[in-house]
Amino acid sequence: MRSLPIDVEARKFVRARLLKYKMYQQEINTLRQAILFPHQETDENIGGGRSSLNNFETEAKAIKLVSNKQIQVRSEFIAVVNSVLSECSEEANKIIEMRYFGKQKESWAKISVEVEGYTEDGCRKIEKKVVDRIAEQLGW
Repeated sequence: MRSLPIDVEARKFVRARLLKYKMYQQEINTLRQAILFPHQETDENIGGGRSSLNNFETEAKAIKLVSNKQIQVRSEFIAVVNSVLSECSEEANKIIEMRYFGKQKESWAKISVEVEGYTEDGCRKIEKKVVDRIAEQLGW
C-alpha cells in the first residue's frame, strides 16, 4: 500500500505523456525501423577486397534495439498505461481514451455526456485515480 499521495508534479508528468501516447507508439516503430534498416551508402568499389561490414550485424542491431533509451522509456510508459487500463472499468477506459487518445482533448462536459451515469466531477475523479495509478506504477 502506498504511504505518500501522488503529488501534482507527478500528475502533470503522466497527463502530459498520456497526450503523447499515440505519438510514442509511432516513435517506437520509427526508431526500430531506423535501427533495423539503417540508410546505407552504395559501394561503388568493384574490387575484390574483404567486406568491411560487421560479421555480427544481426546481434549488433538487437543490442541497439534493447539498449536504446528512447525505445526503453516509451515502451515502459506504454506498458504501464496498458497494464493499468486493462485493470480499469469500461467507463474509466472510455474517459481516458476520450480525454487523451483522441484527435483532440475532449472537455469534461462532453465526456460526462458520453459516459452515462457520471457527472463531470465524477469523470475527473476517475481520471485522477487512473493517473495516480499510472504514476505509482512508474515509480513516482
